[in-house]
Amino acid sequence: MLPWVFVEERFSATQRQEQSYRTELVKWGIDFEKAFKVARILARNIPNENLTSSEVELVEEVCKEWFEKRKQWEQFKRVTAEQSPSSQQPAWENYQTAVQRHEKDSPATSDSDEKEG
Repeated sequence: MLPWVFVEERFSATQRQEQSYRTELVKWGIDFEKAFKVARILARNIPNENLTSSEVELVEEVCKEWFEKRKQWEQFKRVTAEQSPSSQQPAWENYQTAVQRHEKDSPATSDSDEKEG
């Protein structure tokens, strides 16, 4: 048996799903702690009525953030394709660099920072 197949079999379907959600969320820049909590909730298929209000709020916040980042990526790909129709698909690294540059150039406080303060 191949080593990675053996490791895969040690985890339940729920654990693999949780890892998949966590990986996806972190890939898109979601804070690891939030990604960990939300991935666990999503993987366990816990209905909203069985969650605390703070858990529901966290899931909604993280999913909204994930959706917005995915939407920005799609927009980045579209704009890049329009500007350079003959070039290859935009690289993920180029997108991350552009996002980091944008965050660095943006004002220090965001709406969420103002709400917390």
